[in-house]
Amino acid sequence: MARTGYQLLGPSPWPVTAAVAVLGLCSTLLIFVCEGASWGFWVSFVVCFGLLITIMANWWSDVVKESTYLGQWSSYVLRAYVWGFRLFIISEVFFFAGLLGAFVYCAVGESSIHGVGFWPPRGIKPLSPGKMALLNTAVLLGSSVTANWALCCVKAHNCLNFNMSVPLSVLTPFKKSVNGMKKNVDTFYYQESGLVALMVTICLGLCFTYLQALEYYWASFSFGDGIYGSSFFLLTGFHGLHVIIGTIFLVVCWFRLLNFHFSFNHFYFGMWAAVWYWHFVDIVWVFVYGMVYIWGYWGYS
Repeated sequence: MARTGYQLLGPSPWPVTAAVAVLGLCSTLLIFVCEGASWGFWVSFVVCFGLLITIMANWWSDVVKESTYLGQWSSYVLRAYVWGFRLFIISEVFFFAGLLGAFVYCAVGESSIHGVGFWPPRGIKPLSPGKMALLNTAVLLGSSVTANWALCCVKAHNCLNFNMSVPLSVLTPFKKSVNGMKKNVDTFYYQESGLVALMVTICLGLCFTYLQALEYYWASFSFGDGIYGSSFFLLTGFHGLHVIIGTIFLVVCWFRLLNFHFSFNHFYFGMWAAVWYWHFVDIVWVFVYGMVYIWGYWGYS
């Protein structure tokens, strides 16, 4: 058989078990709809969600091993992953476009009811765009800068060759050679800079999640307060979930960079995907801030 350059996958238990875990989560949702937050709901949710997290961790661990240690990724495989991730981002764009469109549709429909409608509806005190939301915007925009800084460091680090057998503890910028071998100081400068930039980005992501949780706690309305409350919490909640996922993504990349997974002649697709996912989350928040916080607050008096 001629070699095609594409990756030939072996038997794996993860797709089937992941499908079972997702089916369990869907069943958990039905329990919640029928019985509410009962003990049966919490037991099934914890079991199914924990199973899904375990499966995803092991599955992605196998992907890292295949790409980094086993050398099973050819240029065709990398191209497939890159385009698959681009299509995933496009699907996310349409997902948030639908949520934003629903918010605008509800706002316009509510405001145009016989010329006497109001948005936000009377009795709802919307969150001010000049307080916590503005701070969150600054936090996310700053994290986008540090994330791009980390990606540039990884790209530079990936182009530099060095001896992997030298212990990291003895390789410092102040020593010109180790065991008689000349050391490339730039190699470890780029790695350390990337680690610092990633850590700053992760801290900013955690700050955003904490500030949004405080904003939810201080809000004078809830998910059940009409169309405004449901559309607001649905839109900002899904965005917050994406921030949490992106933060976990960056944490994994931090440990991979620490272990030289993005070193000379190694693919840095994981880091590229994490940073571009983070940029996407930042851009979505700009639209959310402009349309939900500023424009949605405009009619309040």
